Amino acid sequence: MKRKIAITLMSAGIILIGLAAVLLVYNNYENQKAQECSGRLIHSIKEDIASNELKDKITDPFDEEMTVKEIDGYGYIGYLSVPALNIDLPVMSEWDYGRLKISPCRYYGSTKTDNLVVAAHNYRAHFGYLGNLKLGDTVVFTDMDAVTHNYKVDSVDLLMPTDVDKVKDAGDDLILYTCTYGGKKRIIVRCNYVE
Repeated sequence: MKRKIAITLMSAGIILIGLAAVLLVYNNYENQKAQECSGRLIHSIKEDIASNELKDKITDPFDEEMTVKEIDGYGYIGYLSVPALNIDLPVMSEWDYGRLKISPCRYYGSTKTDNLVVAAHNYRAHFGYLGNLKLGDTVVFTDMDAVTHNYKVDSVDLLMPTDVDKVKDAGDDLILYTCTYGGKKRIIVRCNYVE
Protein backbone atom coordinates (compact mmCIF):
# COMPACT_ATOMS: atom_id res chain seq x y z
CA MET A 1 0.00 0.00 0.00
CA LYS A 2 2.79 2.45 0.90
CA ARG A 3 4.50 1.67 -2.37
CA LYS A 4 1.35 2.53 -4.36
CA ILE A 5 1.01 5.85 -2.50
CA ALA A 6 4.68 6.65 -3.11
CA ILE A 7 4.35 5.87 -6.85
CA THR A 8 1.15 7.94 -7.07
CA LEU A 9 2.78 10.91 -5.33
CA MET A 10 5.90 10.67 -7.51
CA SER A 11 3.76 10.50 -10.65
CA ALA A 12 1.76 13.53 -9.52
CA GLY A 13 5.00 15.40 -8.79
CA ILE A 14 6.41 14.60 -12.24
CA ILE A 15 3.16 15.76 -13.88
CA LEU A 16 3.21 19.02 -11.89
CA ILE A 17 6.84 19.66 -12.81
CA GLY A 18 5.96 19.02 -16.46
CA LEU A 19 3.03 21.44 -16.27
CA ALA A 20 5.23 24.07 -14.64
CA ALA A 21 7.77 23.66 -17.45
CA VAL A 22 5.04 24.08 -20.07
CA LEU A 23 3.78 27.21 -18.29
CA LEU A 24 7.31 28.64 -18.16
CA VAL A 25 7.82 28.04 -21.89
CA TYR A 26 4.42 29.61 -22.67
CA ASN A 27 5.16 32.69 -20.52
CA ASN A 28 8.56 33.13 -22.19
CA TYR A 29 6.90 32.85 -25.60
CA GLU A 30 4.28 35.50 -24.68
CA ASN A 31 7.01 37.80 -23.32
CA GLN A 32 9.10 37.43 -26.49
CA LYS A 33 6.09 38.11 -28.71
CA ALA A 34 5.17 41.22 -26.67
CA GLN A 35 8.76 42.48 -26.83
CA GLU A 36 8.85 42.09 -30.62
CA CYS A 37 5.50 43.88 -31.06
CA SER A 38 6.43 46.75 -28.76
CA GLY A 39 9.86 47.12 -30.36
CA ARG A 40 8.41 47.34 -33.85
CA LEU A 41 5.63 49.72 -32.81
CA ILE A 42 7.81 52.10 -30.81
CA HIS A 43 9.79 52.95 -33.95
CA SER A 44 6.61 53.78 -35.90
CA ILE A 45 5.27 55.92 -33.07
CA LYS A 46 8.54 57.82 -32.60
CA GLU A 47 8.74 58.50 -36.35
CA ASP A 48 5.16 59.77 -36.38
CA ILE A 49 5.80 62.00 -33.36
CA ALA A 50 8.99 63.35 -34.96
CA SER A 51 7.01 64.31 -38.07
CA ASN A 52 4.38 65.99 -35.83
CA GLU A 53 7.10 68.15 -34.26
CA LEU A 54 7.70 69.72 -37.66
CA LYS A 55 4.05 70.73 -38.09
CA ASP A 56 2.69 74.04 -36.90
CA LYS A 57 -0.23 73.04 -34.69
CA ILE A 58 -2.90 75.09 -33.05
CA THR A 59 -4.47 73.13 -30.23
CA ASP A 60 -7.71 73.80 -28.40
CA PRO A 61 -6.87 74.22 -24.70
CA PHE A 62 -10.37 72.97 -23.76
CA ASP A 63 -10.13 69.75 -25.78
CA GLU A 64 -9.63 66.88 -23.31
CA GLU A 65 -9.22 64.20 -26.00
CA MET A 66 -5.74 62.95 -26.76
CA THR A 67 -4.62 62.57 -30.38
CA VAL A 68 -4.84 58.94 -31.50
CA LYS A 69 -2.72 57.49 -34.33
CA GLU A 70 -3.80 54.21 -35.91
CA ILE A 71 -1.07 51.63 -36.55
CA ASP A 72 -1.83 48.05 -37.62
CA GLY A 73 -5.52 48.54 -36.80
CA TYR A 74 -4.99 49.81 -33.24
CA GLY A 75 -5.03 53.35 -31.90
CA TYR A 76 -2.01 54.71 -29.99
CA ILE A 77 -1.77 57.84 -27.82
CA GLY A 78 2.03 57.98 -27.51
CA TYR A 79 4.82 56.21 -25.70
CA LEU A 80 6.08 55.77 -22.18
CA SER A 81 9.76 55.97 -21.19
CA VAL A 82 10.98 54.66 -17.84
CA PRO A 83 14.76 55.19 -17.70
CA ALA A 84 15.22 53.27 -14.42
CA LEU A 85 13.76 50.17 -16.12
CA ASN A 86 15.37 50.91 -19.51
CA ILE A 87 12.04 50.70 -21.35
CA ASP A 88 10.30 52.69 -24.08
CA LEU A 89 6.81 51.32 -24.70
CA PRO A 90 3.97 52.31 -27.03
CA VAL A 91 0.64 53.01 -25.28
CA MET A 92 -2.65 52.04 -26.93
CA SER A 93 -5.62 54.37 -26.66
CA GLU A 94 -8.00 51.68 -25.36
CA TRP A 95 -7.54 48.54 -23.32
CA ASP A 96 -8.77 44.99 -23.40
CA TYR A 97 -7.00 41.71 -22.67
CA GLY A 98 -6.09 41.14 -26.33
CA ARG A 99 -4.53 44.59 -26.66
CA LEU A 100 -2.56 44.13 -23.43
CA LYS A 101 -0.72 41.25 -25.10
CA ILE A 102 0.63 43.74 -27.66
CA SER A 103 1.48 46.82 -25.58
CA PRO A 104 0.54 48.78 -22.49
CA CYS A 105 -2.89 50.43 -22.77
CA ARG A 106 -4.69 53.48 -21.47
CA TYR A 107 -7.06 52.20 -18.81
CA TYR A 108 -8.51 55.58 -18.01
CA GLY A 109 -7.98 59.33 -18.28
CA SER A 110 -5.76 61.66 -20.24
CA THR A 111 -2.63 63.77 -19.93
CA LYS A 112 -4.87 66.74 -20.68
CA THR A 113 -6.94 66.11 -17.54
CA ASP A 114 -3.94 65.02 -15.42
CA ASN A 115 -5.36 61.58 -14.61
CA LEU A 116 -3.83 59.14 -17.10
CA VAL A 117 -3.83 55.50 -16.00
CA VAL A 118 -1.75 53.00 -18.03
CA ALA A 119 -2.07 49.24 -17.54
CA ALA A 120 0.17 46.48 -18.89
CA HIS A 121 0.84 42.80 -18.44
CA ASN A 122 3.70 41.82 -16.18
CA TYR A 123 5.78 40.57 -19.10
CA ARG A 124 9.45 41.31 -18.52
CA ALA A 125 9.35 43.37 -21.72
CA HIS A 126 6.42 45.48 -20.44
CA PHE A 127 5.71 46.17 -16.74
CA GLY A 128 7.35 43.05 -15.27
CA TYR A 129 9.84 45.13 -13.27
CA LEU A 130 7.44 47.95 -12.33
CA GLY A 131 7.73 47.07 -8.63
CA ASN A 132 11.47 47.90 -8.79
CA LEU A 133 10.81 51.60 -9.27
CA LYS A 134 11.85 53.86 -6.42
CA LEU A 135 10.50 57.14 -5.12
CA GLY A 136 11.75 60.00 -7.29
CA ASP A 137 12.41 57.87 -10.39
CA THR A 138 11.57 59.60 -13.66
CA VAL A 139 8.73 58.54 -15.96
CA VAL A 140 8.16 60.34 -19.27
CA PHE A 141 5.09 60.14 -21.49
CA THR A 142 5.32 61.59 -24.99
CA ASP A 143 1.96 62.01 -26.70
CA MET A 144 1.20 61.89 -30.42
CA ASP A 145 1.25 65.70 -30.57
CA ALA A 146 4.96 65.58 -29.59
CA VAL A 147 4.25 66.97 -26.11
CA THR A 148 6.53 65.51 -23.44
CA HIS A 149 5.10 65.02 -19.94
CA ASN A 150 7.69 64.53 -17.18
CA TYR A 151 6.70 62.76 -13.98
CA LYS A 152 8.38 61.47 -10.85
CA VAL A 153 7.38 58.38 -8.90
CA ASP A 154 5.63 59.33 -5.66
CA SER A 155 4.71 55.83 -4.42
CA VAL A 156 4.79 52.15 -5.29
CA ASP A 157 1.89 50.27 -3.69
CA LEU A 158 0.12 46.92 -3.79
CA LEU A 159 -3.65 46.64 -4.20
CA MET A 160 -6.06 43.76 -4.23
CA PRO A 161 -7.51 43.02 -7.71
CA THR A 162 -10.93 44.16 -6.47
CA ASP A 163 -9.52 47.61 -5.60
CA VAL A 164 -8.24 48.51 -9.08
CA ASP A 165 -11.13 50.91 -9.75
CA LYS A 166 -9.60 53.09 -7.01
CA VAL A 167 -7.02 54.22 -9.58
CA LYS A 168 -9.64 56.23 -11.47
CA ASP A 169 -9.49 59.90 -10.52
CA ALA A 170 -7.21 59.05 -7.61
CA GLY A 171 -5.64 62.51 -7.67
CA ASP A 172 -2.39 61.44 -9.35
CA ASP A 173 -1.25 62.81 -12.71
CA LEU A 174 -0.14 59.36 -13.94
CA ILE A 175 -0.66 55.86 -12.59
CA LEU A 176 1.02 52.74 -13.97
CA TYR A 177 -0.24 49.33 -12.92
CA THR A 178 0.18 45.64 -13.54
CA CYS A 179 -0.38 42.29 -11.83
CA THR A 180 2.13 40.69 -9.53
CA TYR A 181 3.45 37.31 -10.67
CA GLY A 182 0.71 34.88 -9.79
CA GLY A 183 -1.92 37.62 -10.17
CA LYS A 184 -2.93 37.84 -6.51
CA LYS A 185 -2.27 41.60 -6.24
CA ARG A 186 -1.74 44.66 -8.41
CA ILE A 187 1.35 46.88 -8.39
CA ILE A 188 0.35 50.54 -8.55
CA VAL A 189 2.95 53.22 -9.29
CA ARG A 190 1.67 56.72 -8.60
CA CYS A 191 3.43 59.55 -10.45
CA ASN A 192 3.02 63.31 -10.50
CA TYR A 193 4.35 66.08 -12.71
CA VAL A 194 7.86 67.33 -12.14
CA GLU A 195 7.67 71.04 -11.35
